[in-house]
Amino acid sequence: MPKGVSLDEDTVKAGYEDVRNDESETKFLMLTYQEDNTKISVHKSGSDYSEVLTELGGEEGESLRAYVYLRVVTGDEMSKRHKFVLLTWCGPSVPALKKAKMSLEKTQVKNLMSNYAVEIQTSELEDMALDNLLRRVHDE
Repeated sequence: MPKGVSLDEDTVKAGYEDVRNDESETKFLMLTYQEDNTKISVHKSGSDYSEVLTELGGEEGESLRAYVYLRVVTGDEMSKRHKFVLLTWCGPSVPALKKAKMSLEKTQVKNLMSNYAVEIQTSELEDMALDNLLRRVHDE
């Protein structure tokens, strides 16, 4: 990871495995930059993805950088399958230098959270709406 930013690997890996576990109620893991932007760590996890959208759509979301790993269900009644989405959120008010650094820092996040059907990078909340994500997963 670039100088000055570390990844809380143990906590992130545990959260990632929890989302991947079919027996778990956890459907998302949200990572953010913490400790004065020097560490990427688990911000929250849970079963209600709307919590992520509410946070990113709020005032703080404008300047937030986050990675979200999400489990969704696809298929029909006869063949339901779990698929995974990796979302990179860069709020519209994030300074250009921090936006640029995210591409390097995301590499380490992707090394830990490597199994996903779709990857989306956005600063538009609409792109992260569950209906849009399900459409993207279905198209893959």
